[in-house]
Amino acid sequence: MRKLAVAVAWAFVAHPASARAEDDGGAVRAAMTCDHADPPGRVRCDVEARVPTGRTIRWGDVVIVRTPAFASALRGRIGPRDASAREPDTWRWALALVARERGQGEVEGRVRLVVCEQAKCAPAEVAFTARLVVGE
Repeated sequence: MRKLAVAVAWAFVAHPASARAEDDGGAVRAAMTCDHADPPGRVRCDVEARVPTGRTIRWGDVVIVRTPAFASALRGRIGPRDASAREPDTWRWALALVARERGQGEVEGRVRLVVCEQAKCAPAEVAFTARLVVGE
């Protein structure tokens, strides 16, 4: 199975601890990519959360909110201990969906983080949407 970034959706949320207006470079970002699966079955996806320079991620998880009718998430929540990479400004999680039949549709989810800038920490939540394609 070849790795194909079927869809990437970036969502931007200004860091709650910051009172100033920021451009997209100052926002917390999240994206999801999924393998393109030819036959129905297990589909591997990756979620990445990234914070701007000078900020760090202290804690994070991923919640799958909605899947297309032809697919289901193996787990609805992927916790901080399940992160496949934990760099100061970037965390990644691997997850799997199960496609029962061929189709296309949107997967919706949220990345919830605790983001710190020096000694100040605040929660951040970023919604994402990714396109899931199976067999087309």
